[in-house]
Amino acid sequence: MVSVLPGDTRAESARAERRRIVLTAAREIFVRHGYHGASMDDIGIRAGMSKPVLYTHFASKLDLYLAVLQIYLDRMVEGTREALNSPPGEHKVRRAVRSYFDFVDQDAGGHTLVFESAVPSEPVVRWRVRNAMAECAVLVSAELRAAGMPDARAYTCAFGLVGASHAAARHWLDAGRPIPKDDAIDTTVALYWTGLSGIRQAAAQFAAAGNGEPSSRSSLGS
Repeated sequence: MVSVLPGDTRAESARAERRRIVLTAAREIFVRHGYHGASMDDIGIRAGMSKPVLYTHFASKLDLYLAVLQIYLDRMVEGTREALNSPPGEHKVRRAVRSYFDFVDQDAGGHTLVFESAVPSEPVVRWRVRNAMAECAVLVSAELRAAGMPDARAYTCAFGLVGASHAAARHWLDAGRPIPKDDAIDTTVALYWTGLSGIRQAAAQFAAAGNGEPSSRSSLGS
């Protein structure tokens, strides 16, 4: 058995902390300037490190960008997993949709890096984003199959739900959060789960709440 010396542990901890600092600085620079507008010099200044030190952690700017991107992709997938594993109460489909709205709402910068960066033309970036979206869809499809839906239909519905949820959440954020998040989630669930008839039902519920304005919480998806 190989023993780990105290000095080795301290060195590993110090390296891990430097890496964390670099990732935090890179995230800020990439969000502010975009991938092409960011430079390793800028990231190094923000991190308080020289460019040669940066290259001991990441081989290139793309390598660093991918590391930052993966943090957000993992967070997105984990959010879906936690939503579907939550205790009974709120409908699981609604919880899954909520996880995507929470993802864009809680950190708009991360949402920008994942979905609106100029780098998606890079094949490895496209692959990572698609892979994360597919992983979310697999999680959702498992719930649909457990509810009795045939495999092929479950996968199709799950991919549709994930794509629609992200598109709706991004629009809601880009539009300046024009309605309460719960109402945006209810509308997305209604459109996906019951089609346009569900949207009409949601509109009728909103109107019944008073003056045609959305209620703070509808019963859809509960």
